[in-house]
Amino acid sequence: MVYDGECGFCRRCADWVAARGEVPMAPSADLDPDRLGLTPAEVAVAVWWVADGERLSGHRAVARVLRELGGGWGLVGRAIGVPPLVWLGGPVYRWVAANRSRFA
Repeated sequence: MVYDGECGFCRRCADWVAARGEVPMAPSADLDPDRLGLTPAEVAVAVWWVADGERLSGHRAVARVLRELGGGWGLVGRAIGVPPLVWLGGPVYRWVAANRSRFA
């Protein structure tokens, strides 16, 4: 998982994930986005899951992280990928991302 380490909300979310399981993650400033096939603009606007040929951003990356945690969180991650939740995920994620400074 690649997240914005400069964002307080993003760091808290990453800490929340780390407290619940072992998910590979790093702040975008610590990585070379080109090595992951990402642009600086892409990592600036969304969280990313890049592993084993998967490249997911936004709500799809969040769902993948939750599936990686397993258990009840894994079920939530699967539910996010099923209509109608998958249709709502994009707009909700974009709204949270646009307002993340309010949550920090």
